[in-house]
Amino acid sequence: MLMFFKKEFIQTVTKREFFASILVGFGLLFMGLGYFYSLNPSPPPGANPAYYNAFDAWRQGLKAGIFVLFAPLLASLSSASSYLEEREARFSRYVLLRMPHRRYLVCKYLINVIVGGLSIAIPLLLFYGYTLLVYARSLPPLLQTPYTEEWMRAPGFLGGIYSLHPSLYIFARIGLGFVFGITYSTLGMAVSRFVHHKYLTTIIPLLFYWLLGFIANFINLPVFWSAYALQTDGILTSSLANILLPMLLLFTLTTLCIFISIKKYDSKEMY
Repeated sequence: MLMFFKKEFIQTVTKREFFASILVGFGLLFMGLGYFYSLNPSPPPGANPAYYNAFDAWRQGLKAGIFVLFAPLLASLSSASSYLEEREARFSRYVLLRMPHRRYLVCKYLINVIVGGLSIAIPLLLFYGYTLLVYARSLPPLLQTPYTEEWMRAPGFLGGIYSLHPSLYIFARIGLGFVFGITYSTLGMAVSRFVHHKYLTTIIPLLFYWLLGFIANFINLPVFWSAYALQTDGILTSSLANILLPMLLLFTLTTLCIFISIKKYDSKEMY
């Protein structure tokens, strides 16, 4: 099982879809930076040298919302439909000669979870590396910013550590991005058990995400939309509970869907 897992994982992370998700994700972040922040790191005349800095640049690239809007598609692009593709191509029957169906599904599930998380976390990490290379690596004093209080620099969840430990703040948000990717790639794999079409399997998590956002705003509870796992500074009332609980619920339901449906699956269909 371990050898199969390693081989499948390497094949998945070397697929063009995985590289495409990373490149597109980085491109969306850079596009957001260009729209909402200065691409020129030089400060305005008389301003603090750190007026344009790596930490604010990273936040603004994400806060623009372009990456956030399409993040579920990036998470599900690489491997959510992998199980479906192998089943449709009858490749699975050869694997089942060497291992039980349950172990095979567990391997596919774990690979999908890890790759989905990486598809979100890696573009965020690369983008942070870019901002560190281009912009100042410190925050200006509060008096030399448009804000009057420290919490205004980065409102919402984790904002309290931003001024003192901006890198820790960003790595924590990248971690939330990894959890986001896990959640929506798992949704994609769950969908593939019922929708036997590769592109629908990839797009349905995105449509579901948009629908959740519409419903959350319609009932005046936008803070429970999982977009704020990526954009924690986009809403004042974001907290660990209302960020993680909706994703944990979705992740649990989709995982149960995957592993309960296997009991109803007849491996003879592979042949």
